[in-house]
Amino acid sequence: MITVDVKDEITPLLKRYLENNPRMIASLTKSLGWYVQDGIKKLGQERLAEKWRERVPLEVRRKLDEQAPEGWLGKLRRAIGYSYNSATQSVAIGWTSSSAAMEGKIQEFGASREVTPRLQKYFAARGVPLSEHKKRIKVPKRPIYEPAMDIIYPKLGDYVREKVESYMENGGHVRNTTKSRKYEVFA
Repeated sequence: MITVDVKDEITPLLKRYLENNPRMIASLTKSLGWYVQDGIKKLGQERLAEKWRERVPLEVRRKLDEQAPEGWLGKLRRAIGYSYNSATQSVAIGWTSSSAAMEGKIQEFGASREVTPRLQKYFAARGVPLSEHKKRIKVPKRPIYEPAMDIIYPKLGDYVREKVESYMENGGHVRNTTKSRKYEVFA
């Protein structure tokens, strides 16, 4: 999970302007959260995958699971979101469900699973027999958040500047929109 704070990205002049505008800071922080999570989703499908290790071919994955995704993250990509914390005026970017967080940790840090007789039968029944000598299945690390932030971070200053300029040109007004759903982010 990543935590982003607007105060990290603004110059002293803009900071003084915003000190008397807590509503604008909140809006800007939420906008920044959306921007970062959107960037992570896009990078997870494109640039990050170029650095990841080769994966099992789609036809083999589809034998094991008919709904195996063609893209790298599949539905997991939709489970990347942000949550605004009004107490700290920051956003946390991470997984939007506990099951996505469990699956995401396997992606981020890799995993190793023991090959049991039951697992041997499962693979064999689907036409993907495992060697009798195979003791473990290893899922390599495919980090998402940290490499994505290395790419997104240099753009944050410009994004914040543009948003603040837009607020200033708009007379310091922030659109009053409320969402019916609030996300919770899991580590």
